Amino acid sequence: MLKADNKIVEKMIQTNEDFKALFENHINMEQDLEALYSLKYFPPEVEAKIKDIKKLKLRGKDKMELILSKFKSENNL
Repeated sequence: MLKADNKIVEKMIQTNEDFKALFENHINMEQDLEALYSLKYFPPEVEAKIKDIKKLKLRGKDKMELILSKFKSENNL
């Protein structure tokens, strides 16, 4: 999922509320996508919903990567 060490991600979840919220939201969107993918037929509105969730999920992932990058540079990791 993220291009970071799991220990760093766990530390960020425990210490950074913004990162924690983004991470939890990312997990929730992944679950939503799995539920939508389980449908046998995708009407146009479901396809649009899948597309929107993917966009939001990617934006959240980008924000998490930015927070991780900043943390790593500040802590010389």
